[in-house]
Order: sequence, then structure tokens, then C-alpha cells
Amino acid sequence: MSNYDGIQCQCQHPVSRPAQPSVYALHMASGAETRSGAFGLAERKRQAVRDHLSEVALQLLTDREFEAVTVDEIAAAAGVSRRTFFRYFPSKEEVVLGFLDRMGRLLRDAIVARPPDEPPLQAVHTALRPRVAAYSAAADRTLALVRLLQRSPSLRAQELERRQRLRELVAEAIAVRLGLDHRRDMRPRLLAAIALVPFDVAITMWLDGRSTEDVRAILDEAIASLNRELKTLA
Repeated sequence: MSNYDGIQCQCQHPVSRPAQPSVYALHMASGAETRSGAFGLAERKRQAVRDHLSEVALQLLTDREFEAVTVDEIAAAAGVSRRTFFRYFPSKEEVVLGFLDRMGRLLRDAIVARPPDEPPLQAVHTALRPRVAAYSAAADRTLALVRLLQRSPSLRAQELERRQRLRELVAEAIAVRLGLDHRRDMRPRLLAAIALVPFDVAITMWLDGRSTEDVRAILDEAIASLNRELKTLA
């Protein structure tokens, strides 16, 4: 038996913390104030194990095909049993892509918490900034994840599904702000799609050749460009 931050796990060797913060951990760190208030110590420790498993999985998958790496290998490298792995993640795909769902929930809550008189697009963009900062802070891990997605069609398809769920969470948050039902009124979904365009463009440009720049600055540039274009349509 070993103890990872106080959580007992059956494992083959002691579990250590990642040498550097991962994109998964940083996405969660951007919502640390939410966790500390809403969850207890046990939940934070549980999240630490989830982050560690995600980090280990990405390290193993950096130079290998997704289908070639087994759950048993990930569990062994993380120092936990297969049974323990499945207590934290229902599948191998979830250990890689689960951060998108967590990001979506944090983003939804942050949008809803913005001042009520703030316009919807501005609320989304302000809430996005601290989450986007995680990409820059963990640049190597982000690039490794992108390469993995590019190599695995099955993972890529699932990532697209997760991004659609993220858009739905943003639409839900906008609907709350506007007092609408996003399942009946199309405006929240339209606004969510428009609001997330600068995010997609900024991340794409950052990965395609501007990785030495602060991704938050690229996001601000993309938001400013969108706002200029929207004004021409007014």
C-alpha cells in the first residue's frame, strides 16, 4: 500500500508528483477558488490523484500510439492498481480528455458569476482568460496533447464531442444570464458559438507558430478583431 496525499491506493511503487505542472492540473488550478469553497479536503485530494493519472498517461502517450498503450501500463506507471484507475476514470479516453469537461463546468460557473449588467460576449471572454493562461503555463504538455490528438482519429472525434459539450455549457450559462431557455431560444447557442471563436482561433494560431508568445495576448488580439468585425455589421 502507498499513500498519495493521504489517499490510500494499491500500487506497485510509490506515486510521486509530476515534475512540472500539467495542463490538466493548471486547468483545475484556474478554478481553485471554487474548489476550496465548494469541496472538502478529500475532494481536493481526489482531484490531485486524477491530475496525476492524467499527467502520467500523457507522458506515456507522447511517443506512442493511443491504441498501443493499455490501462494496465498507465496504472503501473502511476503506481496504482487497475481497479484504482477505474475508480477515478471510466475509460482510457477519459483520462486524456476529461479536462475539457472540467474546463467547461468551471467556465460555465465563471460566466454565470460575472456582473449581471455585463454583455454576454464580454462575460464569456473575461471568464475565458484565466483558463487560456493554463495553455501557456504548460506549453510542452499542451503541444504533446495536440500531437496525440492529431495521431489518433478516435481521440480526435471524441475531442470534438467534448468541445460541443463545452459550447453547450457556455450556451447554458448565457441563457441563465439572459433569463432564457437555451433549449427553446436559439440566441444563447448563437452567442456561445460566436463567443468561442476567438478562443479557437487564438489556440490554433498559438500552436501553429506563435508558441513563444503569451496566448492570453493572442486571445485578446482575436477578441479585438472579432469586436471590430461585429461593429461593421451593426
